Amino acid sequence: MTEPAPEWTVVREGDLTLTDHEAIAAMLAQAFPDWDHWYVGGRSWSGMQPERRVIAAVDDVVVAHVGIRRMFVTVGGRDQLVGAVGLVGVTPRLQGRGLGGELLARTAAVLDELAVPFGLLGTGEDRVPFYGSAGWRLLSDTAGWYSAFTADGAGLTVVDDEGWLVLPVRATLEDWPGGELHWDAQLV
Repeated sequence: MTEPAPEWTVVREGDLTLTDHEAIAAMLAQAFPDWDHWYVGGRSWSGMQPERRVIAAVDDVVVAHVGIRRMFVTVGGRDQLVGAVGLVGVTPRLQGRGLGGELLARTAAVLDELAVPFGLLGTGEDRVPFYGSAGWRLLSDTAGWYSAFTADGAGLTVVDDEGWLVLPVRATLEDWPGGELHWDAQLV
């Protein structure tokens, strides 16, 4: 039996209901089983709450999701406006069917609507080729600093020196400032 085509929506964070958050959290817990303790009840975020969400649902069940938030990061000592992207996930039963590629295409469209020069995300090195196929470019030799919190609320500084990707949206890759990346907040 063929899976029905998903219904896609772009939702402002303030327009989500508790039921929406619970549905998103359920999918994120499936997509990220090592982090499922973050996504309980109506908690549909792990760091900073997104500003916009791109959601695919089949029969009111969330099957794909991404969160986006406009923010400034510091790169090489310079403030840079970005569309921070995170919580990118597809339910495991539908992975490998093109839903992730569609999710990234819709994400790029939302980043353009938000008028940001770049999209920015961090991921594991094993997923860089997936994002690269959608136009995201690896920031080689870039260390990224950000604030993280444990599930029980303890704060800590994290430094990752791999897996930072940028998507030129309303600027060119050559416009990206070089240097160390400091998130001035938590990741989305």
